[in-house]
Amino acid sequence: MEKAIRSYDVHFAGLTIGKHGFNYSIDDTFFSLFDTSLLKKGNCAVQLFFDKQAAHFELDFTMEGTVVIDCDRCTSTINYPIFTQFKLLIKFQDEEEKYEDTDEVLFIPRSESSVNVAQYIYEYLNLSVPMVRNCEYLEDKYKNCNQEVLKLLNFGPEDTNKDLPDEDRWSALKNIKFE
Repeated sequence: MEKAIRSYDVHFAGLTIGKHGFNYSIDDTFFSLFDTSLLKKGNCAVQLFFDKQAAHFELDFTMEGTVVIDCDRCTSTINYPIFTQFKLLIKFQDEEEKYEDTDEVLFIPRSESSVNVAQYIYEYLNLSVPMVRNCEYLEDKYKNCNQEVLKLLNFGPEDTNKDLPDEDRWSALKNIKFE
C-alpha cells in the first residue's frame, strides 16, 4: 500500500526551473488506497503540469475519464463522465513560520524534496461528481435508469388506493374539534 501511494510522489528537488509533465492512470486500485472512498471504481487519465519556480510551484491538473456511481433515483450503476481541471499552488515556509493550507494553496517546509499528489487527485475527482447523482445527464433522460424502480416511485395517490373499497377515510377526522 505504501509503495502504491509513493508512485504519486513528485520529486521536485532534481527538477529544473520550468514546466514538467506527469501522467497518471487512475483505476480501481487507486480508489482502494482510500479506505472511506465513496468512489470505488473508475478509469481516468490525469495529466499534471508541474511548473517549478524559485519560490513556489504551480500544479495544473487535467482529469478525464469515467467513475462508477449509483443513481440516487433508481439505484442503477452508471459510468459518470469526468472532465475537470484544477490548480494547486505550493509555497515554501521556513521552520519558524506556520501558515494554514487552503483549498488552493499548500505550504511545505523548505527541507522537503517531494510532494505526494494522490490525495489531491482523489479529492478533485470526488469534487467532480455532482452531489445529486442521477441518470439525467444522458441523452435519453432515463436511458440507464431501472424502469421497475421508476415505476414504483411514480405511484400516485390514485394508484396506491385502487385496491381498497370506496369509503370515506376522512370521516373520523371531521369529529376532531380544535379549541
